[in-house]
Amino acid sequence: MKRAISILFVLVLVVGLGLIITVPVVAEPGTTYYVSAAGDDDTGDGTVGNPWRTIQKAIDALNFTGDGDTIMVGAGEYDAFAAVEKANMNIISTEGATVTTADTHWILAELGVGYDLWGMAVVVDSENINIQGINFDGTAISEEGIFGIAYFDSTGRIAGLTVENLIGTVGVGAGVVIIDDSGLSDVEITGSNISDNEVGIMVYTDWAHEIHFNNIVNNDYGVVNEGGETPDATYNWWGDASGPFHPTDNPGGSGNPVSDNVDFEPWLEAESVTETVENDTFNAIDEADMEVVVDGTATLTIARYASNPHPDEPTGGEGELASLDLLVEEPYEELEDLFRDIYVIDYEPGTEIEIRLYYTDAEAKDFIEAELRLFWWNDTDWVKCSPTSGDSGVNMTDIIINGNDYSGYMWAIIRENGTTPVLGALDGDEFGGYGHPSEPGGGCGMATLADVTPFALVSVGIVAVWATKRKGKVS
Repeated sequence: MKRAISILFVLVLVVGLGLIITVPVVAEPGTTYYVSAAGDDDTGDGTVGNPWRTIQKAIDALNFTGDGDTIMVGAGEYDAFAAVEKANMNIISTEGATVTTADTHWILAELGVGYDLWGMAVVVDSENINIQGINFDGTAISEEGIFGIAYFDSTGRIAGLTVENLIGTVGVGAGVVIIDDSGLSDVEITGSNISDNEVGIMVYTDWAHEIHFNNIVNNDYGVVNEGGETPDATYNWWGDASGPFHPTDNPGGSGNPVSDNVDFEPWLEAESVTETVENDTFNAIDEADMEVVVDGTATLTIARYASNPHPDEPTGGEGELASLDLLVEEPYEELEDLFRDIYVIDYEPGTEIEIRLYYTDAEAKDFIEAELRLFWWNDTDWVKCSPTSGDSGVNMTDIIINGNDYSGYMWAIIRENGTTPVLGALDGDEFGGYGHPSEPGGGCGMATLADVTPFALVSVGIVAVWATKRKGKVS
């Protein structure tokens, strides 16, 4: 550690304040406003052809009370910003925007930590404030104490972004800080890279935050919890396949350390990757033997599971009928080791995706290749993806991608309507891999996970199911 991370937060929050703001523009529900490094705060009007220059100008100018109004931030470097008493606001970049400065704020001063505390993005007394795709880089910041993103008595989501290089000269430097005092802070953190800070994530709340599918690496501490509830920090990459270090719960872990009262198991065994894709293919071959073809625009995170995420669910063991698919008459056996996750963080209306999970000769040798399929868990049963519509199947063509030899891939198309599942139905139900070995003792498994709720990232998954044929019975 660079210094002891022991902070007593004396939370004396000021409730009534006199604020000087510009007369707000009332945002129509679902309206998008634009910020650009080439924009102008004085002459801009927030349109795509005449954008503002700073994120703060957009926040101050708009009265965000609508349904999912969005500030779209273009490529370039930007100053720090704060959102106070706002609601239903999305601050998004798909082009590589980076915040490189910090600022003081009244609520940071009220913490009473004994040194100057600065923040790059501060959210106070606000509801449903979602920050996505923006990088926060503290390399050029030299302050006594520094926070990357801080939520105070606020709710929202942090997704698909980077927070890095937050180091205090006297006090702590933390990537993400969540604090509640007079209200409730409920913040979800997903698909982000949080690295090279003194503390990756600090929690001072009485809420069990969801923290999943992030790369939390090269911090002195990955997650520090000083609140009354235990954050759910499962399915993250901690910098090592052995998981995060904890002196009693995981003394053999070589990844970022975590404090007491952090739920971190199971963890990912490899780094996750996040991209925004427009009418192109997301290549995650090196990370997960997967591709996702996007027709439209979507932001996705792909990660690798260490094992079956639901090992205790019914698998249709010896002598049992599995509750999987009405056409199945023989029990399935669990497929092992090759589980995947796909999160669709955000997508535009009309988008469809095709998930491709590649397999090798060695992985398919004990199965009837022509009947390999993808299944998904619908809360009660394992269901084959679009079994009759022609929107799923297997491509058995040998192919080399990124130097990897594959025998083919299982695929499934997912749309907003007409497929199983549909995009909007993927609201947290995970997928698992099961199949019929072609010979006794044969079998191995693959899975993927996909979340497709717009602006409300939730956990779902796609799994590989190896369906096989025995003595005339067809799965």
